[in-house]
Amino acid sequence: MDVPGITHKSALPRRGIEHRQIRTWLRTGAIRGVGAWYVTPDAPTDLVALLSHGVRPTCLDAAALHGLWTPLHPGVHAFRPRRAPSTRPDDPFLLPLRRRLDPVTGRLLPPPDAETGRTRQPQPLVLHSPAPRTWPDDDPVPSLAVTLAHAARCLPAVKTAILIESALNQGQLSALDLADLLGALPQRLRVPLSRVRVDAQSGTETAVRWWLEGLRVAVRSQVQLLPAARVDLLVGTNWVIECDSRRFHDAPEQYREDRRRDLALIARGYTVTRLTWEQVFLEWEQTEQMLLTILHRRDHRRALPA
Repeated sequence: MDVPGITHKSALPRRGIEHRQIRTWLRTGAIRGVGAWYVTPDAPTDLVALLSHGVRPTCLDAAALHGLWTPLHPGVHAFRPRRAPSTRPDDPFLLPLRRRLDPVTGRLLPPPDAETGRTRQPQPLVLHSPAPRTWPDDDPVPSLAVTLAHAARCLPAVKTAILIESALNQGQLSALDLADLLGALPQRLRVPLSRVRVDAQSGTETAVRWWLEGLRVAVRSQVQLLPAARVDLLVGTNWVIECDSRRFHDAPEQYREDRRRDLALIARGYTVTRLTWEQVFLEWEQTEQMLLTILHRRDHRRALPA
């Protein structure tokens, strides 16, 4: 995956750029060398910091750069070739990359924290293994296939499922790609990930659905209960759970449309619960207990009015 402002040192000569021109750019500050890379002044500083350690982002940090919906998980995830020098033990903390590429300009957007005003906290570097002996390619961010293969061996199954379902929903991962990915995994990882779906609209939805499925509760995804509108999850016969993602739930227009739909569903006899990103990923212990209380009452099994 190419990132504007970052080029592998071997790429410029292959493009016909003479070494004399490269030396001029280095002397004038138009580019500078960072490990195996040439970077321009406008290259994303957090990615450059990672490359300066002789590693590249993978797992969650590369998935975000590929535009996938990424869940919270500690660490800055990276891998390095076996022949690369070891990461300096006295400087193991970096800022998480969890950025996204602008699909129009190809430029990296600011981290989500810049919009919320939260300060990103440095995280420990998490090196993935088995590390390849050489880079699979000359891009600063590995391919989606490598990214997901590392995620499957690093993250809990539900968080890997969030990445895979996001890739499937966006059309970045085909059914054949998924079969290749799962086929290369050991059985203990392959079996739970065989539950992934192509229609999940957010990682919040995936997380809640996997939790319900783990309890063996009847749940269906993306069910059309209203004309031209689908609900995220239908639990049992009548309990609708809508899972808001952090990206959308504060938008005024979306807020009004959500409440209009909720009222229409309640009028038809459904019970509607709307979960926020924070309730699922920051306050899950409390949220889980309340959801369990509702399930134990078996309200979700009552018949709808005729």
